[in-house]
Amino acid sequence: WVRVQREVSGTTRVCAYDRAGMGWSEMGPEPRDAKQISSELHTLLSKAGIEGPYVLVGHSFGGLYMQTYAARYPDEVAGVSLVESSHPEQFSYRPVARDSYEPQKRIFAVASLLARIGVVRLLFKLSPAPPELPHQQRAQIDALSPSTRQVSTYSLELRATPQTTTQTRSLRSLGDKPLAVVSAGTQEPEWLELQDDLATLSSNSMHRVVEGATHTSVVYERSDAQATSAAIVEVVAAVRNDRPLAQ
Repeated sequence: WVRVQREVSGTTRVCAYDRAGMGWSEMGPEPRDAKQISSELHTLLSKAGIEGPYVLVGHSFGGLYMQTYAARYPDEVAGVSLVESSHPEQFSYRPVARDSYEPQKRIFAVASLLARIGVVRLLFKLSPAPPELPHQQRAQIDALSPSTRQVSTYSLELRATPQTTTQTRSLRSLGDKPLAVVSAGTQEPEWLELQDDLATLSSNSMHRVVEGATHTSVVYERSDAQATSAAIVEVVAAVRNDRPLAQ
């Protein structure tokens, strides 16, 4: 998130955190579903004295957690930006996602065991952090991603997917709160259709497709991350000025 953080921080205060079990954070209680994770974020913001209302930003599975947070604490949420966000129906709507879920769950379950003996760390060296990131962030990713704690947490979150998708469906509408949906142009049509559907959560929304971007480059690649940052800044401006988002 470093590129997005730097861009958006010129406009507003930016707060990022490592979910329990990720990065430097210790592991949290199970199940690692959207309800548990959104509760932990709510507690974190309160204990840290970071007053709302907030513009929430979530990427990939993090989008499900932000949608759940918005549903559970609506008075604390002023706007939302969903960046290549997962959709609660993606495992039933997209055959590729549906067919890959169980194998992914098994792979991460095995990986969490292998991580304890260092095998996963060896494999991660074959797939280092994106070279587009600054050196400090690449080093952090290479050090933390293959840790036993983080791989185990990925496995636990994946295992809780059925609960998470059910909980996320509780968000019926954001009303007219500003909502930006950012999608990668290289995604298949079925995924982009789901992104269109996410944009219907608010009557004050926009869906921006970043041409040539991938699921992850919208966060770390310089020009793609700038497009993501611009969408977040537009949500912040819409909240501050009480105006509609430009379509």
